[in-house]
Amino acid sequence: MEEKKFKELIEIVKASAKNELEYSKLTLAEQLSVIISRALIIMVVIVFAACVLFLLMWGLTKWLVALTGSMWLGVLASIAILLLLLLVLYGYRKQLVVNPVTRFVTKLLLKPEE
Repeated sequence: MEEKKFKELIEIVKASAKNELEYSKLTLAEQLSVIISRALIIMVVIVFAACVLFLLMWGLTKWLVALTGSMWLGVLASIAILLLLLLVLYGYRKQLVVNPVTRFVTKLLLKPEE
């Protein structure tokens, strides 16, 4: 009688461990799919943003060349604007990149059980 209960208990523990492992696999798959899809969307947005920035800078350069009458001066002014934008983005990198990524990963990994 005692041995039968012990075997049943072992079977219950095995089934529970198997279910927990399966749940962990499904949770990992869900989190990976969210991370990968978010990364792909961000890469596409970056490519489009780079194209838009290139066209805007090209138009700005053409306008500055027409305004100043000097190709070099127009190009240098465009480069200065890009460098200023880069410095501003670098200065605010924590607010623009680090904090949102940290919040996303924390919410994804530590979301409450439903």
